Amino acid sequence: MKNFFYSGLLLILMIWSCQQDEFSDPNKDPVEKGLGNAKGDHFFMVANRGSATISIYDANSTEFVEEIRLPDENAEPTYLAHSIRNRADYVGDFVNSKIVIYDDQNFTIQGEIKIDEGAFHMWINEIAGQLWINNIVSKTTSVIDLTNNTVLETLTLPFKEIPELTTTAVQHDVVLSTNGKRAFVTILDGQQTSYLVTYDTSTLKYLEHHIVGGDAHVYSAPGRLYVPSQLGNTLTVFNGDASEKLAELPYSSAHGIISSFRYVFVTGISDATIGIFDRARNEFIKEVATDFPIPHNLAVNRNGSLLLVSHSGSNATRVSFYNIDRSGQLVKLTDYESGLNPFGVLSY
Repeated sequence: MKNFFYSGLLLILMIWSCQQDEFSDPNKDPVEKGLGNAKGDHFFMVANRGSATISIYDANSTEFVEEIRLPDENAEPTYLAHSIRNRADYVGDFVNSKIVIYDDQNFTIQGEIKIDEGAFHMWINEIAGQLWINNIVSKTTSVIDLTNNTVLETLTLPFKEIPELTTTAVQHDVVLSTNGKRAFVTILDGQQTSYLVTYDTSTLKYLEHHIVGGDAHVYSAPGRLYVPSQLGNTLTVFNGDASEKLAELPYSSAHGIISSFRYVFVTGISDATIGIFDRARNEFIKEVATDFPIPHNLAVNRNGSLLLVSHSGSNATRVSFYNIDRSGQLVKLTDYESGLNPFGVLSY
């Protein structure tokens, strides 16, 4: 009887451990957990699209560290990604059809990758060894091999697989599953309709798609895929490989998204709000009003204690920092003058 009791207790502990792991640091791929970077320093980065600069902040204290300028005077940095494997930051330059690579500690330029025009949303996965980036002017997706920083393949719109796509369709957001096996691209096609398209990262082939709300973005966490739709005013929750829809939650002008442990944060970009959702229960908890308009993109530091918000717009200059407590509540800490039009953000 005693052995049966201890066996049952062990089983309960194992199940609890697995559940805890699912909600522990969903912002990083499994190979990244606990690794940090070469010196152990952690940073927030902000792409200032209107200033051709990147602002860098300490990810533990929020203190300003330095500003770096892209090599081309007319550069428009849009989005960023970080590779632990290469100890490098990748910055998309919208107008110069390139990705600029920086050392992730001293921020010196390490190289450039030529891609198509209109570098926009991008995502790295170390398990897949790939960086995906959507080029919204050329209407293509560049897949970069991280082993040599070269273009593995350039994907075009899947007209054959989705014949109802119109000539106005364009790739927008992109993310890879945490296990590196799948890539998910949102394709915007008019005000009311977007497509969530799944690709196999080993073959780079189309697998399936779902129709979602207009102006859709996408974010991956272990066991979950989230699709906020700004024009559909929804947050749709899928399972990890997007084969099954789990929930559709209302949220006005849902746009930028990130998670911290059990909680998901979504910007209400038109309403100047941040919505807080329980990731385990797929439930809305509350929202907070931001001090500045157009809360656009979000990043969370590695220990899940700080949230960075970029406030975008042609004349905008502000970024805000919030403390995240253990119950997912947000408390405003400070804000900074960043460059002009703070856009994509990154934490590592």
